[in-house]
Amino acid sequence: MDNTTVHPETNPPPVDIQDLPAAFQQYRWEKKHALYGFEADCYPNFRWIHSLETRFAWVRNRPNEEFEAPVFLLREMIQWGGSQNGVLQKFDENLGGICLDLALWKVIEALDRPKEAIAAALDIPAFGLTYASKLLRFLDPVRYAALDSQIRGLLLEREPGFPTIFDGNTKSMVAGYVAFLEVLERTRHEAQKAKVVRPECKLAAAPGETQGWRNADIEMALFARS
Repeated sequence: MDNTTVHPETNPPPVDIQDLPAAFQQYRWEKKHALYGFEADCYPNFRWIHSLETRFAWVRNRPNEEFEAPVFLLREMIQWGGSQNGVLQKFDENLGGICLDLALWKVIEALDRPKEAIAAALDIPAFGLTYASKLLRFLDPVRYAALDSQIRGLLLEREPGFPTIFDGNTKSMVAGYVAFLEVLERTRHEAQKAKVVRPECKLAAAPGETQGWRNADIEMALFARS
């Protein structure tokens, strides 16, 4: 992954590597699931997460000449996240101010470049760091993950040198998110080295890796321990 550097010899991961499988299995998210006809997202099916990942993968792989931003899918992702602080209403109210097709395509084109990808995602109407990172997480769960206030608190407590992120400051949010990706990559590297395998579940595994961990899976384990 460009724009990130793995330093396996520096800080230990913020969670015990041997605890990753149990933490992943204990992940549970049910903010507003019942309202939208889904049971809680939990092991092994993660039904709503799996549904969102599948549809965002289809969006990501559409050719440019056929691309059209899936407004209702983006709205559903916000609903999945709980729409804290009225994000969904703000998103709807500001759609007329940008070309959403171009804005989302800019994110997809930048997925190989983390700094540019998160900066582009932050340009989506009403998307602060939490929802911009959720967008990247669903577009590419192998390389990206969601960074919310709960995980930020865990990293500030357990990850020496992790930066304080100032919401509303694009430079700070981009730098903080890239630092988060470095933590995930380092943790995934340690899991691979220790041959700690991700438990089998409905979600896709990282291709070509016997341990199967994606950065989104590492984030889910961190969330369960935060």
